Amino acid sequence: MAKINLKLTPQQQKILAGAVIGLVGGGYCYISFFWSPISQKIEEANKTIAEVEGKIDKAEKQAARLPHLQAELAELNQQAIEAEKRLPKKKSTADILVTVSQLAETYHVNLLSFTPGSSTSRQFFIELSYPVSIKGTFHNIGKFLAAVSLEERIFNVQNVMYTEPVGDAGEMQVTFTLVSYQYKG
Repeated sequence: MAKINLKLTPQQQKILAGAVIGLVGGGYCYISFFWSPISQKIEEANKTIAEVEGKIDKAEKQAARLPHLQAELAELNQQAIEAEKRLPKKKSTADILVTVSQLAETYHVNLLSFTPGSSTSRQFFIELSYPVSIKGTFHNIGKFLAAVSLEERIFNVQNVMYTEPVGDAGEMQVTFTLVSYQYKG
């Protein structure tokens, strides 16, 4: 290796030292005041962009699910309406009387008495009892009781008592307790 012997004058040494100090100081100032803050801002901006893109992706996924959720909500609302028809929230004795009267007329049964009775509270519903007395032929009464049990609203027939058929028409009188239910919601 070649040996280089370089001799600098004191003036050149001062200039060289000043240049090195200036270069180091300038580099430090550049890194401290320009490079570092700008790169930090760029990094923060990239993090913010990543967060926003994540939120956008999440929102797009939720937006894609929206039609499915709306359809599911509509179906649940329809089920709630149908369930309330079967188990209403109001007592509505008049509606029950109308239903029983229409069924009695349809199946040629005479409705002799319909009396609002007691109510029994259960955990999720209330049982409403209605003592009922009807008169008709054996088959018509059977059809009537079957129709009551097939109604949209939930009914139950309990304590059925009947008399022997009387007369040429073979009519008989039946008394029973009609139980209806009311939702406690």
